[in-house]
Amino acid sequence: MKIKLIILLILSLQACSDKAKSRQQGELLFYRVHIGKNNVIGCISCHSLKTDIKTTGPSLFAIGLRAGKLIEGVSAKDYLQQSIINPDAFIVSGYSPAIMFAHYQDELTETEINSLVTFLQSLK
Repeated sequence: MKIKLIILLILSLQACSDKAKSRQQGELLFYRVHIGKNNVIGCISCHSLKTDIKTTGPSLFAIGLRAGKLIEGVSAKDYLQQSIINPDAFIVSGYSPAIMFAHYQDELTETEINSLVTFLQSLK
């Protein structure tokens, strides 16, 4: 029984470590001015992480708290992922469609997109 608990504890710590690493990679990616295979515009170029600071795109201040409440039936993770790979899926009030670069799914790896989502979910 003790061995099973130790194994579960180790696996749990590994999962936490993997999530922390993913979050850190997402944060580094978020703050880069250019990202992807072709050095396209990065997130920080259009989005602020400060409250009520609007630039080309909406502020992402506390988006980890808000994302799961914006569209009924859509989880925070799904909202954020969809907003990256299909930015016109959900248009924030006050913003027009077709402003955000629409090909991050071609520029970034699945791991990079997941890391960005993990980072954004952590913003509370």
